[in-house]
Parts: sequence; C-alpha cells; structure tokens
Amino acid sequence: MYKKLFMAAALLLGLSMSASTALAADFKSGQMVNVAASDNLSGDLYAAGNDVSVDTNVPGDAFLAGAIIRVSGDVASSLHAAGSVINVNGKVGHALRVAGSQVMIGGTIEGDVVAGGAMVYILPGTVIKGDLYLGAGSAVIDGTVMGNVKSGGGDVTLRGEVAKNVFIQADRLSVSDAAKVTGVLAYEAPKEATIASGAKVGAVEFKQVERSGRVPSQKPAPTAGKIFLTGLIWFLAMIIVSLIVTFVGWYFFKQRMSDITTNVLNNFAPQMGWGFVWLVVTPIACIVLLVTLVGIPISVLIALTYGLAVGVAKIMAGVIVGAWLMKLINKKRGWMVDWKAIVLGVVAVSLVMLIPILGWIACFVFFLAALGGTVSAMRGIAK
Repeated sequence: MYKKLFMAAALLLGLSMSASTALAADFKSGQMVNVAASDNLSGDLYAAGNDVSVDTNVPGDAFLAGAIIRVSGDVASSLHAAGSVINVNGKVGHALRVAGSQVMIGGTIEGDVVAGGAMVYILPGTVIKGDLYLGAGSAVIDGTVMGNVKSGGGDVTLRGEVAKNVFIQADRLSVSDAAKVTGVLAYEAPKEATIASGAKVGAVEFKQVERSGRVPSQKPAPTAGKIFLTGLIWFLAMIIVSLIVTFVGWYFFKQRMSDITTNVLNNFAPQMGWGFVWLVVTPIACIVLLVTLVGIPISVLIALTYGLAVGVAKIMAGVIVGAWLMKLINKKRGWMVDWKAIVLGVVAVSLVMLIPILGWIACFVFFLAALGGTVSAMRGIAK
C-alpha cells in the first residue's frame, strides 16, 4: 500500500513540476544574503536568510526564503519565494510562485504567476504572459496579463489589462478607467463592483453572494475560492521552504546525509524500531530526570538533543523517500542522494501528507526510520 501511495505521488510530481536540467547549484544562507551583480552563478540558486537580495542573473531555478526578499536580477527558469516582504522586479523565464505578507511583482514573467499574501501588488509595466492566480486580503493589478486572471480576496482593484478572462471572488471589486478586459469579467461579491465608465470590458457577469444571518460587525465568511487559493499558496510555500532547508543541509552535510540514508534504507525495520523507542522513551526520561535537582542539567541537554534529532529526522524523511523512489524509478543498485532525489522526496512527502490517515501513517513510518538513523549518526559523532 505504501509503495503505491509514494509511486502515485511521484507521478503527480512529474505532472505538476518540471524538473530542472541543471546539475550545478549555488547555496547561500545567513542573516544577510546578498547575491551581487558581480557573482557568477553556475545553476540553480537556493538562498535562505533574514534579508535576501538577488541582484545577478540566475541561470536556473531560484528557491528563496526570508523575512525580506528582493529580486532585481533575471531568473532563467522558475522563481519560488516565501517570506514576509517580497519584491520581484527581474525577468522570470518560466513560472513565479510567491507567498508573503506583502508581495510586489514587476518585470516580465514568461509563465504563470501564483501569488498569495495580505497585500499583493502587480506593478505598472509588469507583463505576465501566462495566467495569474491570486489569493490576497488586498490585491491591485496594474500590469498586463496575457492569460486569465483568477483571484480570491477581500479588496481587488483592477487597473491593468487582461487579454483573456477574469474570474474573481471578493468582498469588493473596483475596476478603474485604465482597465481593459478583452474577455469576460465574471465575479462573485456581496454587491456589484464599482466599474468606471472609461473601463473597457468585453462582458460582465455578476453573481451576488448572499450572507444571510451575518452580524454586521463580523467578518464575512471566506468563500470556497479564497480557501482553495489560500491553501494552495501555503502548500507551495511549505514545499519551497522545505526544499531550501533540505538543500542547505545537503550543501553543508552531504556525506553525512548520504550515510544516514544508506543506513536507514539498508536497515529499515531496525531503524524504524529504534526511532519509535527514541520518540517515546526520551520524553519520559526527561520527565523522570526533572524530578531530581541533579538530573535537571542532564534533562535539559537530552531535551535539546531530542529536539535537534526530531528536526533533522523531518528533513531526512524526505531525502530517504526520494532516494528510495529514485531507485525504484531507475532500477539501479545502491541509494543515491542528489538534487533529483531531494526534490522528488520533499514533494512526494508533501503530496502524500494530503491523504488522510493512510498518507499520515506512511509518512510517520519513514519519519520513525529517519529518526532512528539520525540518532545512530549522532551517537557515532559523539563517540
């Protein structure tokens, strides 16, 4: 059963994501990460920090996570970013997927854009050649969208140009004089939109959303579109963050992660058993040691080690799944940990976690095995 679940996730991965062909990658991390214009990158870029700034061109994909993210250079393939404040002004050669509190998008995007946040602003002069998917408390579209626009949010303002159709679920919709929609403007809202007389719209379809029994002071209940878009944005954000964290760990501890993966997959059942023991016994031991004053320092040390092991095991679970799937797909001997295994494993685990009960059980089994292998590696380092 578990094998079928993970193979199904791998097939979904192949349909939903295009794999990068570049084998080289650059990894950046720290409090302040500045990828300067003078830096020559070799392939994909993985960067994580409090303040991340990319001023050079990225020849592959870019995976970014941080409180503040600024991208002024061009990204040849796709750009994935998750943070608080995100500002994209360069050209993106494929898709753009961003999630943050405040998101500002400029430049030219050759593919689709998926964006979510408290405030999303498509800047004037922006050209999106694919579709635009938005989920935001407040959204302003000032640029040009060559495809369709699908949005769910509180306040949506359309001031730009859309070459195809617009589908919006919002509390309030405003369409300015400068707006132009070649196709249909279809929207759902509690009341009709404010459409300026100078706006050029092919056709308008309005569906009023009734909110019977709602107390005026209460916030309106989220629509199905808002819930779906919000869930999609956060799902993509979690995948992006997981990929960045895993690749940063792989960059610094490549051999150690490969050793843990090989050990776990060669001794899966014993490592899973040890993982269960460590998961259950360690907290009990900490509680027992806390009873005695002498045992308090030891208890604190064990608790810190336990937390570290659990965190590493969560990362390693995706790596282990990826290496296992790669062997099933390629039918090669041995367990290989590379960028393809990491991407495959992280996304596969994320997808399988969406399956109630059976998916959770499958992921928990691999987590236990990863925890057993992680603790074994930590014991080896201690010796």
